[in-house]
Amino acid sequence: MGYEVGGRLVASPEIPGSGRPEIRSVDAFGQRSAPVRAEERPGDDSWRGAVGGWLDDFDDTFLARRYHLSAREGCVNPSSGSNGRLVLDMPCGNDTAVLRARTLLRLTEAPERGRVVVVTDAAGPRGKLVLDLLPGTPDRLGPIPPADAVRVVVDDSVAPGTRGAGVLHRFEAVLTDNDVKVFQDGTRIATLPVVPRWREASVLIGVTPPPGYPGRVEIDTVGISGSRGPEAEAIDTKIVAGTLRVLDPEEAAPGIGVARAPLRGAPSARLRTTVRLGTGGDPNAVVAQLGSARVPLRPVVSGWSAAEGAELSLAGDLPAELLGTAGPDALTPFVLRMPDAAQAEVVESYFEVPGRSETKLALAPPEPPPVLPVMTAEITAKGPNDAVLVITLDAAHARSVAPIAGYEVYVDNSLAATMPIPGGIGGRHELTLALTGRHNVEVRLRPEDPGRQTDSVWLELGQN
Repeated sequence: MGYEVGGRLVASPEIPGSGRPEIRSVDAFGQRSAPVRAEERPGDDSWRGAVGGWLDDFDDTFLARRYHLSAREGCVNPSSGSNGRLVLDMPCGNDTAVLRARTLLRLTEAPERGRVVVVTDAAGPRGKLVLDLLPGTPDRLGPIPPADAVRVVVDDSVAPGTRGAGVLHRFEAVLTDNDVKVFQDGTRIATLPVVPRWREASVLIGVTPPPGYPGRVEIDTVGISGSRGPEAEAIDTKIVAGTLRVLDPEEAAPGIGVARAPLRGAPSARLRTTVRLGTGGDPNAVVAQLGSARVPLRPVVSGWSAAEGAELSLAGDLPAELLGTAGPDALTPFVLRMPDAAQAEVVESYFEVPGRSETKLALAPPEPPPVLPVMTAEITAKGPNDAVLVITLDAAHARSVAPIAGYEVYVDNSLAATMPIPGGIGGRHELTLALTGRHNVEVRLRPEDPGRQTDSVWLELGQN
């Protein structure tokens, strides 16, 4: 079930837009209600004065001057929206992007010690927003943050049902002398009973779209109290290790290297990397091999977890012999090494050199096209002579829904039932099938657009 808003199908009663379009509710069978006029929610920017520090509205398209973006290459594509927002398209369908602000959070001695604000649609249905605050300069933390980190997670488990897909909301983490309060649009939604011992920290903003689907996340504003802008600018050049497996100290390395071009004109440089830990190894003894040089790397945070699956950022200064105009064009091999590496993996690596990045964001591509509801089907009850088939069409994750014509049920490859849902969005349906013995049941979703790919669910009904 859902809504038709000015001809657009959505599953949530909350959508972005302007004006007062006509709205009709749509039931599980595609039937429309009489139209009503929408009420536009008034804007309120009074919260901006409470930040007391740096506010980024993403009007500047030089993103790398203000953030390091940690993400899987090709699966997270940053761009600049026409409305002055950062747009992160995630076509691979199961990725997380993490922005590390180059502006630090600095706490005061006042009762409200600090505040971080993010205006984003990331926490919509089945999405997730994660704010990590901690000393050091990590690029990712993974599922297990260090002991002195403050982690705020907003997803479907926090204030469920209050956020529509693609709708911006303001999330604030307010650090006091007693706790950390989390607000959504000015309403408190959580309280964390923690008081950080540190006075300044990096801010990591992790965003995850709904799992399993090409996704898009927009970030409209970031605010960080106590600072007025980036601490220092740097030029980051991503590099890829010859193998994503962390090798043992003397293990043979593949003959794959990296270009030395980013280092030729650099007065100094650092290698930064993030490793996903395995079942053993000593993260204090990680070494990067760049050609014949071996560069010791050290964790950039304290109190990190050595548990399997934890992600740890490390860094090391490159020796002078790797800088300047003299030397080879490539450094071969490039690998990471650690004693008893035990399935540790390289998540990302890059050279960081002093300077001002000249890389600009491209303009964002158009809004993704409408997507079909996700269909699930299961046998929930079986009797001597029948079975109850429950079919659910769920479009809560979709920014815009492609209408469906209905679905068909096949038993042993023969058509057993047809459910027309003209122009439908989704809903829950129960069918009782007269069946005994063992059968195969298939449910086929039929889009209203015959050119769209259909979906089907296959079930096996066992002997009663």
